[in-house]
Amino acid sequence: MSIVVCDTGPIIHLKEAGLLKLLKETGKIYIPQMVETELSEIDHLWKKQRPDWILIETLSSSEIKKAESLVFSGLLDFGEAEAIILVKKLNPKWFLTDDTEARVLANSLGMEVHGSLGVVLWSAAVGHLSYAESKKALDRLSKTSLWISKDILLQAEEALKAMFEKI
Repeated sequence: MSIVVCDTGPIIHLKEAGLLKLLKETGKIYIPQMVETELSEIDHLWKKQRPDWILIETLSSSEIKKAESLVFSGLLDFGEAEAIILVKKLNPKWFLTDDTEARVLANSLGMEVHGSLGVVLWSAAVGHLSYAESKKALDRLSKTSLWISKDILLQAEEALKAMFEKI
């Protein structure tokens, strides 16, 4: 099973859309402790309701110092910074984030990066969602706290059409 590191955003947005189960299908999900802390602050029921397939990975003190350096650079918050350091530690298949700065930094470090929208599109591409379910998932995701431009949403819908026309 592939390793996937996730920061706070995709978990929040997929959960808000009722699509968190799609995340499980992407691989073995790891989050750093700071992401767990952020999720607990946002959702007071998180610790009781966190799926057992989301695994918390503790960073060493030297890794935490590296994450702090990223935070103090002004680019990332602590959850995103720890997630990037965790990616360097675990060398996962994917890093999942909905944050632009984290995505840019991760791409510059050669990491494969996807977001909540990518999880939905991937789920459709590999057959976890039908066309109708995929369209509904995009609609639900667009109504969460995740900001998605109309252009990006339209591109995602076009990608779905193209995907399912080939079938």
